[in-house]
Amino acid sequence: MGFWIFLGIIVILMLLEVFVLTDTKYFLAGGIIPLIGTIVILFVLITTHSYSLGDFFHALIGIFVLLLFWGAGDDHHRRKLKRTEAERLAHKHQDD
Repeated sequence: MGFWIFLGIIVILMLLEVFVLTDTKYFLAGGIIPLIGTIVILFVLITTHSYSLGDFFHALIGIFVLLLFWGAGDDHHRRKLKRTEAERLAHKHQDD
């Protein structure tokens, strides 16, 4: 059951990152979840004294996944801006 809860949390964070936080005019808003996630991952590593190679590998995968979410959200936002600009120019061209 714990795996499904973890998977649900990951999906919710990804949707929040891609469609909400990076869909603003403020570039750094999309970095909130990756930043907090990285801090939490490092905090857990330090407080549990998990210094094995496997633990570092899992931490790097977690940080990499968070950065992938940020990149996907930023890419989604840039495509949306380009589409909006193209629509605006098309309407302006039709009005002329």
